[in-house]
Amino acid sequence: MLLSTLPDLGGRAFEVRGMVIAQGAFGAIGGGSTQQLVASLIEQAGRFGADGIVDVKTMIGGNAAHCVMTGTAVKLL
Repeated sequence: MLLSTLPDLGGRAFEVRGMVIAQGAFGAIGGGSTQQLVASLIEQAGRFGADGIVDVKTMIGGNAAHCVMTGTAVKLL
């Protein structure tokens, strides 16, 4: 699975399949991990028949260190 923070892949063509999102809290109690969030994005992209995720964004904030990751699932052509 290709993951990229770039909205395009430098001349590579792709077809947009859908939006993926994962969220969790990284607090001491019931904390999550970045790997779990990425695994969730990959699993969702797979359901779209995608083989890549572009324009990956991560936002962290709040008292419980809440984290949201988003991306665009794509099929490379």
